[in-house]
Amino acid sequence: MQQQTHQPPATAHWSAVFSLFMGVTSLISAEFVPISLLTPIAKSLHITEGMAGQTVTAVGIFAVIASLFLSSVAKTTNRRTVLLIMSAMLIAANTLIAFAPNYILLLSGRCILGLCVGSFWSLASAVTIQLVPEKEISRALSIVYAGVSVATIISLPLASYLGNLIGWRSIFLLTALLGLTAFIWQFLSLPALPAQADSNFKQMLLLLKQPWVATGMLATIFSYGGYHIFFTYLRPFLQHTLALPANTLSILLLIFGIGNFAGTIIAGWIMHKHFKPTMIISHIILFILAVTLLFSHNNPATDSALIVAWGFMFGFLPVGWSTWIAITLANKAEMMGGLSVAAIQFAIGLAAAIGGFIYDHQGIPGIFLSSALIFIAALVLIKTSFALYTRTTAKQFS
Repeated sequence: MQQQTHQPPATAHWSAVFSLFMGVTSLISAEFVPISLLTPIAKSLHITEGMAGQTVTAVGIFAVIASLFLSSVAKTTNRRTVLLIMSAMLIAANTLIAFAPNYILLLSGRCILGLCVGSFWSLASAVTIQLVPEKEISRALSIVYAGVSVATIISLPLASYLGNLIGWRSIFLLTALLGLTAFIWQFLSLPALPAQADSNFKQMLLLLKQPWVATGMLATIFSYGGYHIFFTYLRPFLQHTLALPANTLSILLLIFGIGNFAGTIIAGWIMHKHFKPTMIISHIILFILAVTLLFSHNNPATDSALIVAWGFMFGFLPVGWSTWIAITLANKAEMMGGLSVAAIQFAIGLAAAIGGFIYDHQGIPGIFLSSALIFIAALVLIKTSFALYTRTTAKQFS
């Protein structure tokens, strides 16, 4: 079987990289905006808040489907075209949601959005690798994934504040406008991006037969799971356990998002030269933060600082795992990207489900303890995957 060799460009297409950043910002903002708007959405459509919350779940389900089957469906289609189609679908989905007269159409729009999220994310690493020289990959990935941090700011404190002023439907129209900006920017800046050879569902599953890949995917699940089992219940912790006033809570969420953005950018600067130690140390720090929060006695000042540190350290995870793909299987990045998106979405959903059970029965201390234990498992799996990779390929991580 002939394998296509990854050939990075001689010069970086930075405008195209930033257009992907804008795409990620608009996609993730749209995905998580309902978290801040559950009550007004439910009242407007005469549904329960639980039903409104399922619109977030719907995005995750369809994102997994899209991430696993995009390569098989799109096959040889130029990836520039695929990305533009996804950005156009994002605009349509958010416009449909903004004008949805009932729950069914709202949910339909969210399902379309899920297809966009899964497709875009599964291509993000592979496309970024094609846009910059090898030495700039980590930095470029940090720029693209910084869109997640900006989206956190948009979808939590900003959407909550603006929703009270202009209504939830206008918020979705604004996310459609973000999508339009991304579409225009991508149309003007993205070069031709040929599909990678042999990218299909069967070949994707064959990758998992390599022990270091399978272990790496498990490590990804535990890595994101350890973070999201607490992040999912961050607001209840701040609002009920720490009893922060509404204004203080909003400001802290804003600082949390800024910290996350800073962590993402800094991760991009150091991952290229110090990938392996940075991955291990970042998970150790997240473990220490979870344990410290467990024994912090709910001090608002101390815990607020720890929460910001938590957001800062999370910035290292998406950059780290996408860099891992770029280092190990650059010429299989589309398939690895699909597997990675599926693993991450699975981790987020599972963490929310398990976390809900733990929160109901053990409260926030149980959440912190679970997070710490999950990060220990992630560390073991990371070191195992790295060792298996070196044993299999005789290559060392930097």
